[in-house]
Amino acid sequence: MHTKMRLLSRKATCNTHGQDSSYFLGWQEYEKNPYDEVKNPTGIIQMGLAENQLSFDLLESWLANNPDAAGFKKGGQSIFRELALFQDYHGLPDFKKVGPLLFFPVMKRSNILRW
Repeated sequence: MHTKMRLLSRKATCNTHGQDSSYFLGWQEYEKNPYDEVKNPTGIIQMGLAENQLSFDLLESWLANNPDAAGFKKGGQSIFRELALFQDYHGLPDFKKVGPLLFFPVMKRSNILRW
């Protein structure tokens, strides 16, 4: 009996991790309909997040009073929360561009790269 050799395990190729996981699907639903006591009392309450957001108001207030301390603005509006919560599992675009350049000399010397 001939069996096809698999390059990756079932666990590595399944869609139950990363951005296809139920965790992220739950986040997407929460972002569409977040709970707010006044504006959206029937919205979704996010109970599965393990990050501290308690000090955002203090940090935002300090940044508003000290605008030259950091460049957390886009179009004159604060993007502090957006930056503080940023989770890109695909990697930062700048690193993706620069990373290969850092490894190129080593790879070329070791004859891994061939043109």
